[in-house]
Amino acid sequence: MNKFIILGTVFETIREGKLMADFGVAANKTTLSHGVKWSFGIGQMAEGIKNSSFSAFLLFYYNQVLGLPAESAGLAIAVSLIFDAVTDPMIGTISDRWRSPLGRRHPFMYASAVPLAVSLYFLFAPASFAINGGDAALFAWMLTFTVLTRGAMTLYHVPHLALGAELSEDYDERTTLVAIRQILSVSGYLIVYGLGFGVFFAPTPEFENGQLNSAAYPPFAMILALISCVTVLISGWGTRSRIPYLPKPPAEADKMRPYDILIEGIATLKNRSFRWLMVSYIIIITTFGLGVASQLYIFTFFWELARFQILTVMLMGPAGSVLGYMVSTRLFARLDKRNAMIVGGVFWMLLHALPVILFLIGIAPAKGTWAVAVMLSVIYLILGAAFAQVVVGVSTTMADIADEYELEVGRRQEGVLFAAVSFAGKCMGALGSLLAGFMLTLIAWPTGEAIKTSADIPAETILSLGIMSGPVAAMLAIPGFICLMGYKLNRAKVAEIQRQLRERTATPMPVPALTDE
Repeated sequence: MNKFIILGTVFETIREGKLMADFGVAANKTTLSHGVKWSFGIGQMAEGIKNSSFSAFLLFYYNQVLGLPAESAGLAIAVSLIFDAVTDPMIGTISDRWRSPLGRRHPFMYASAVPLAVSLYFLFAPASFAINGGDAALFAWMLTFTVLTRGAMTLYHVPHLALGAELSEDYDERTTLVAIRQILSVSGYLIVYGLGFGVFFAPTPEFENGQLNSAAYPPFAMILALISCVTVLISGWGTRSRIPYLPKPPAEADKMRPYDILIEGIATLKNRSFRWLMVSYIIIITTFGLGVASQLYIFTFFWELARFQILTVMLMGPAGSVLGYMVSTRLFARLDKRNAMIVGGVFWMLLHALPVILFLIGIAPAKGTWAVAVMLSVIYLILGAAFAQVVVGVSTTMADIADEYELEVGRRQEGVLFAAVSFAGKCMGALGSLLAGFMLTLIAWPTGEAIKTSADIPAETILSLGIMSGPVAAMLAIPGFICLMGYKLNRAKVAEIQRQLRERTATPMPVPALTDE
């Protein structure tokens, strides 16, 4: 008898949760289990793998290794961003309205796993006809598989980000979720850098710098593709228990018109908090992407680091990010979200310019030594911790904007809002690589089989590389921090917004239909 009472109680709880969720607010407000939190977070590992392979290796591989002109390689990466500008809000809108036994987000997460793995592998394993067919053929191959990889990541990443905002309503727990997600994103970077320079880019008699060996990239990409596929599936499976408690779309959401995507995208731009946050983030993340896209050039040719020196320095950035994510909850609670983002971002900007400045004034250690590698490692460790505050801040503030948007229009739009976050994150690789390509073209950077070490490149060209990708790149972020001052949501305002939403839930109101206005 007790079993039936327990089962009946469970059924009523689930049914009540579903009814509450229909009005846009999760019914289960208990603290999430560690298993759910970390299962959600592990999915970010795939995004970390994709981002790090794109930002650190894609431009270098096609330009320096395969010989595609820098402006063409940068253009291919940037053009793919046009595709994202369409697919990111499309997937966000569709998943916002999706109805299925697996909820709104999970079907897309599961569907993305295999296409992501396949496209990522072939991006770094071009067919012989593409390699030998001239610049046009290689450009076409790069563009095609860059678009396919980004598309598969969009199919997963936008719903995954939206899921994070729906798992919890708690102001601080949202920050914890984002911190966990970003810690595991960093593990993706660690995997890419560790496998690359620790295993696949070992020097050979022909290639003193193993990252210039084209044969090393296909097996490297195969391992990354498999790990990405597995982590995406684990994330979906590990969070499936929360599906009954997640918000559901209103009934009218089933009647979707093709132009609703455009209407909803324009509607989100009417939200002042969203506009200021996204403009500032795109500027800042693009500048960050310029630095990341050029760092392999910098480490190899400007600082003349050896394989394990490069690995050590590159690992410090993600390691610093982990430290930053670990302290972000307390820092954000103390300073509030916007202020913590500005403090972290300004520290990152200053630290990014510092190594080249130290070299220019003559107090940096000698190139190619472990002393300079240690100096760079310490700077990158602190730099990573500083920039982590910007990354955490954007995701956790977007969850707050989702609440504000629901209060304004009566409809939850996490998918559309987090599509913008996903798009902005891709600006790091796309626009950052485009700027890096233009920079390399501007300074007449040489490529080809004849370029093995820094001795094969004019000294003035190497110096120009350091100045452009260091101090100049850092200064480009200043307008982003000025724009961030326009973001006004804080703890008190979010608490008031959520209070009004709870009152609305207690007395359900009809959800307004979309209009063309």
